[in-house]
Amino acid sequence: MSWKVSALSAVLSVSLFPQMILAQDTATEPAQEPEKTSAETAAAPAAKGKGLLGDLRIGPSVALGLPHPLTGGVDFVYGDIVSLSVTGGRFGVAVEETELEIRNWDATVRWYPFFGSFFMGAAYGSQGIVGKLKTDVDVTTGGVTLKVPTTLRLEVESKYLTPQLGWFARWDSGLTLGFDIGYQMPSGVSTDLQTSFDNVSAASQQAVLNSEDYKKNKEDVEKAAEAFGKEAIPYVTFFRIGWLF
Repeated sequence: MSWKVSALSAVLSVSLFPQMILAQDTATEPAQEPEKTSAETAAAPAAKGKGLLGDLRIGPSVALGLPHPLTGGVDFVYGDIVSLSVTGGRFGVAVEETELEIRNWDATVRWYPFFGSFFMGAAYGSQGIVGKLKTDVDVTTGGVTLKVPTTLRLEVESKYLTPQLGWFARWDSGLTLGFDIGYQMPSGVSTDLQTSFDNVSAASQQAVLNSEDYKKNKEDVEKAAEAFGKEAIPYVTFFRIGWLF
């Protein structure tokens, strides 16, 4: 009997051992995920931090600042390395008889040395400032003092370079927020001063041009244009908001 039991044990061991090994291999082998269908693949979200064009994201933005109060443009952002903005704006204000308008366009390149929101950059562009003053100039002719309606219009055009530092935060959702500070340095400045009259004779016009009152008003307009158009001034963007696609 003992030899029969030993033989049966040997047979069971030989027959069951491969099955135990196979079962163990099957249990330790990781389960494979089923392949995704084309519909599931199309519905998968984009990779983190990427847009419609991958690492290159494009979108609009608006900004409030000085000396350009309101500007709008388009931002081009490549990864966390570099970005380019093309912006422009026009803003006018009138106080009593004086009108002032400023317009600009520029291109700004930003570099992110720490692959974050802090950037160093520079902007190059063109700026136009128009100052208009409507006033009555006192002219004395034949012992009679007349008030001649006179309009002085001074336009100052210049190019500018603006080194700047700032913060331009970008979220995966597309939202962008930022601010910056720099120094605007004009170059290639040109000025155009024009004087016009309303229903005034040629003799009265010449009398206006020779009057001390006119010369003083002209000097005031030129000084204002000098301050806004020809001198290097601080450049500040208080708030910038946009969206990247």
